[in-house]
Amino acid sequence: MFFRLLLFFLLIYLMYKIFKSVRQLKSPGNEYDKYKTEVKKGEDLIEDPVCHIYVPISQAFKKEISGRDYYFCSKECSDKYKVEKNM
Repeated sequence: MFFRLLLFFLLIYLMYKIFKSVRQLKSPGNEYDKYKTEVKKGEDLIEDPVCHIYVPISQAFKKEISGRDYYFCSKECSDKYKVEKNM
């Protein structure tokens, strides 16, 4: 009796894994698509003054410091810049 129950649950588990893998193959995107962001063609890139990464202006974190606009890749880089410049 125990063996039949174990076999039944194993069969259910295998069917679940097969169904899940087939469903992932049919999906239009993969799990990393949610991290991709759309960049407009011909959009200018701006260099982060802290980590020196180039980011599209539309996705950059903009901060006005002492009347001048600065662009950063993230809020963390913005905060780090302010600390380094003692502002």
